[in-house]
Amino acid sequence: MSLRAAFESQPGRRYIMFGGKGGLGKTTLSATTAFWLAGQGKRVLLFSVDPQASLSDIFQRDIFGKGPVPIMRNLWAQEVDADRRIKDYQEEIRKKILDMYGFDRVPEEIDNYIAAASAEPAMEESAIFDAVVDIIVQGDYDYYIYDLVPLGHALYYLSMAKVYDEWINKITRLREDMKQYDQVAATMRRETATEEDQI
Repeated sequence: MSLRAAFESQPGRRYIMFGGKGGLGKTTLSATTAFWLAGQGKRVLLFSVDPQASLSDIFQRDIFGKGPVPIMRNLWAQEVDADRRIKDYQEEIRKKILDMYGFDRVPEEIDNYIAAASAEPAMEESAIFDAVVDIIVQGDYDYYIYDLVPLGHALYYLSMAKVYDEWINKITRLREDMKQYDQVAATMRRETATEEDQI
């Protein structure tokens, strides 16, 4: 079946994934399909979460971690940097703690906990899954072509619903643990206010 026939037979299809074992030609087929669709006047985002930066290689430009990069008319490519995403998570959590409790800096115990949580085995996959969801829900393109990582990793990413369920359970437990920090912060605020009153 030709590309034209495949898309004409299912005009509502907007999300295309190319998967398989390494070396099969996933990136080549993904790029070819994206190029063809863009040539038909469709706005296309071709994206990958593979740290090997295959899209950067095939388009011969630095795409990794740069967001959607224009390749040609109607075609953008994006390679997700999971490590950067995790660091952004950490900074976001630190900022929320500073804003919420009025601290000048994040207490060392909490900072250590943030670092440990970010090293959890599921954190990278969670960050990647989150990035893919963000890409798709924005709805800026007619077609989204996902150049998947090799099969074993791809199946793992696609099973993230279970990982997210486990993660939510961990977050729930973490919130319970954080209640003690709420109490400490409240006590510190009261003591500071009392000292200021005495001055």
